[in-house]
Amino acid sequence: MSGLVIGGILAARTDPREGSEEVFERSLSVLSAQFSALIIVALVAITTFTQPDIGGAPSLVMVALYGLIFLPGLIAAGSFLAMAFARNKEWIGTLYAWDLVAAAVACLPAIALLRLLQGPVVLLAPALIAAAGALILARGRREQIAGVALVALSVAMIAVSAAGGHTLFRITPEGLRKPILERWNEHSRIIAFKDDSATRELIIDRAAATYMRSMPLKPDGSLPEPDPAWRKGAQFPVYAVERQLDNVAIIGVGGGQDLLPPVWHGAKRIDGYELNKTFIDLIQTDFKDFNSLGARPEVHLIHSEARVGIAHSGRQYDVIQASMIDTWAATASGGFVLSENGLYTREGWQVFLSHLTDNGILTMTRWHIADAPAETHRLLALAAESLADAGVPDPRGHIVFLRSTKLEEGIAFTRREVSTYGTILVSKTPFDEPEINRLRVWCDTIGGELLAGPGVPSSDPVFDQILNPATRQQAIDDSVFNIAPPTDMQPYFFLQIRPSDLVNLRRTDFGHITDITFNGVRVMMILGACALLLVIAVLMLTVFTLPGSHATPEGRRVYRWMSLYFLGIGFGYILIQLGLHQRLIIILGHPTLALSVVLFSMLLGTGLGAALSGRLFPSADMRRVAAVLVGTLALLWIAIPFFPSFDNIGSYGLRLAAIGAMLVVIGGVLGFAFPAGVRHVAPTGEWAVQKMWAINGAASIAASVSAAIIGLTMGTRNVVLFGVLSYVVAGIAGIVAQTVAERGNLETDIAAEPAPEPAA
Repeated sequence: MSGLVIGGILAARTDPREGSEEVFERSLSVLSAQFSALIIVALVAITTFTQPDIGGAPSLVMVALYGLIFLPGLIAAGSFLAMAFARNKEWIGTLYAWDLVAAAVACLPAIALLRLLQGPVVLLAPALIAAAGALILARGRREQIAGVALVALSVAMIAVSAAGGHTLFRITPEGLRKPILERWNEHSRIIAFKDDSATRELIIDRAAATYMRSMPLKPDGSLPEPDPAWRKGAQFPVYAVERQLDNVAIIGVGGGQDLLPPVWHGAKRIDGYELNKTFIDLIQTDFKDFNSLGARPEVHLIHSEARVGIAHSGRQYDVIQASMIDTWAATASGGFVLSENGLYTREGWQVFLSHLTDNGILTMTRWHIADAPAETHRLLALAAESLADAGVPDPRGHIVFLRSTKLEEGIAFTRREVSTYGTILVSKTPFDEPEINRLRVWCDTIGGELLAGPGVPSSDPVFDQILNPATRQQAIDDSVFNIAPPTDMQPYFFLQIRPSDLVNLRRTDFGHITDITFNGVRVMMILGACALLLVIAVLMLTVFTLPGSHATPEGRRVYRWMSLYFLGIGFGYILIQLGLHQRLIIILGHPTLALSVVLFSMLLGTGLGAALSGRLFPSADMRRVAAVLVGTLALLWIAIPFFPSFDNIGSYGLRLAAIGAMLVVIGGVLGFAFPAGVRHVAPTGEWAVQKMWAINGAASIAASVSAAIIGLTMGTRNVVLFGVLSYVVAGIAGIVAQTVAERGNLETDIAAEPAPEPAA
């Protein structure tokens, strides 16, 4: 987005309305070729630089390089778009519509391309498209040669990468041993290493790890006998309770470790829900000779986000288990983090508890740090409130919490903190004394300890306060951390800080695990400050300079009010889009699919709205445009609490269709704003449209960071609310600008019949 903003500012140095069509198209051809060439150069550079090892962190210089290496190419793209939009304001409806529809269509093959081309090579796809565009627009021999050369280079690089097993362009950390397999998909990158003959280490993105154990078929092709070692693990106390074990649901299959205990204990059916399809492929295909789990008749691997999958499974489970589902891959990818937070909300636990048998147990394992127990306290509060939602007002007989040590001395994150596993067991049926005794024996065997449960004295008084309905809310309010049970409207389980902590970025007493998450917030706050500075800089470069060489006083007043208008619609559009994404990713489950559906539907709708804006609003009356925009968005904000109704649609395809249809309508209404604004601002000067493009882009950058901050501190619905308010501000500014233009008889052809639009 920064590239598009800078490109718009640079495009304002010239008047694209002047000159012949040949000169105009030649300029576009050159910019398209520059975009293609610079993307290729950036791709080669970013896959050539040696990355820090997995255990290290990139330097600030490297972080800046990663952020800026694609900027030059995107500046060329921004200049291309700004010049195209400014050529003729009567084109804006069609051009803007085609731009958005093309962006929407690109959402569909993106997932397939990520799987097919494997990671960074996907960047050659837009380079190829831009090169083809440069060739189509070429009007001189040099432009034609450049277009042909770039098309040939892009195709050749894709072909060579595919022929070499997708090993030409890789992001490889320094000193990393050679992987035996590297696989990209739309969710993450998986690298497999051979630790020894009995183990495969699977690294997700940068540092999240899971392991696969060797258990090949017997020489006669039969399954291996269950091994007593399969039952071992610090996160598996649920099987020591010895309740009925027919159906088990495992959340997060990974390398298959969590599937082994229920196999050993004789579960009749084990449903393994895995969001990342690559893990299922590794078990069933790539490593099937190394690990035979995929061949076991009781094991069923299901490619689905677990909450959505369990909700629509039609099954009741004796055990629902989630062990350490918090992969830091989500921290790296950002957009996927809600796919895991959705497992730790009251609404999510209502799904899990409702799909347990009468004696079923929900068990989750998290880090337990005695020196900084924010995560443990929040997990207990979530369990207690969720049981209350399920009709169990007093949870003290229904919750067991114990710690278990993975290594002999725990896992030392810092010099003063030692972390162990903390596992919670939640049942709608109270735990009886024999079950508690069996758990005590299990703890003694592994060196663990029961920390909470029926008849168990707690070493942490906060545990007792949280589990007591009379003192729970007071304990939540008194905590220095945010330990309130998350909801789908604010599902950030891993962020145990209060909004007031955002102004205290140097606070250091969070504990290491919480501080890891807060580091992301620190980066986000810095990005927010940078985005704000960018908006201020763009406004100074645009609002306080003339819109054109012959601008009248009335024209300058209209231009300045329209600057606020484009600032408002740029800010509002991204807030609405990201607010809907934050909410719908919980309902749709698959993070990339949710992102694709939201982007595709809204961009498609916005494109259609832009194409229809001239017909629906032939005079570009800002009063009517603002009324339709604000009225529709107000209804959207009112409807957000009813979004869970989509979950009642049994078919996933119909659910997608219903959500997509809603988003197309919303996007269509938002699509009216940009073309209407351009038709008002274009008469104020020959540079006005390019500058409005820059303002709109800068506002979008600021809104993307603001959406995250608002969502974290105030919840998803308030992200949408701020988007609605942004459109209110934009509507007021647009109405004032139109009034000024009408009073000053500003030269405009807005009221005239639209000129014929160019052929597609």
